[in-house]
Amino acid sequence: MPFADFLCDVNQHAQQHGLCSGGYQPLRFVPQAELPADQSYEVWIAQTGRVPTRDLAHDRLNAMMWMLYPQTKAGLNRLQADEISRRGSHASRGSARDAATLWDENLLTLVCFDHADQLVRLLDAHDWAGLFLTYRHYWSSVWHPRIFGHALAEKLIRPYKSITAHCRVVDCTSLAPSVIDSALSALISDRLCPSEFYPMPVMGLPGWHSENSQPAFYEDDSVFRPRKR
Repeated sequence: MPFADFLCDVNQHAQQHGLCSGGYQPLRFVPQAELPADQSYEVWIAQTGRVPTRDLAHDRLNAMMWMLYPQTKAGLNRLQADEISRRGSHASRGSARDAATLWDENLLTLVCFDHADQLVRLLDAHDWAGLFLTYRHYWSSVWHPRIFGHALAEKLIRPYKSITAHCRVVDCTSLAPSVIDSALSALISDRLCPSEFYPMPVMGLPGWHSENSQPAFYEDDSVFRPRKR
């Protein structure tokens, strides 16, 4: 789709659904050139509602995530802008901003209908064979992966075995994006920390790689890394 048509479509959607930035300004996607040279990206979005956008897959996917998860995207934008205002744009980023960036760029949401304790235990132990083979029947029945990070989505255009996401587990009763959005947005706080995410080698997910039903696939410990002791 031509870039001008893409901007027109996402802006029409944003207007129709009343989407807002983290600063409660009506959301609008604009060419990257409109961002002032001396202005912080996150602060400008929060204050003006304008999201600088390039004609790249990365930025188009970012816009799509705003369409799917507007509450969470706005919450992350608000957190980033507040942290920059408090600390200054040239100060140390701090753990909350680092975590918000990892979330925004690389999050895989694991929507859990049941057996959440089991899922968390396996993730925490880096028990990849257990997660993807022993409990394989739980995937697409009670455990459902959903992409949030737009950089992660971009990597999956040309997938490779070592793609690793940062993941969070959310208890939901539905796979509707609006329900997931509400559950995710409730997790945002200024106490966010990168250690809250679990690593997830996404090619282990059933159906995401043609060879991942075989135990030998998970013996590659450069991808399916054991937990550090």
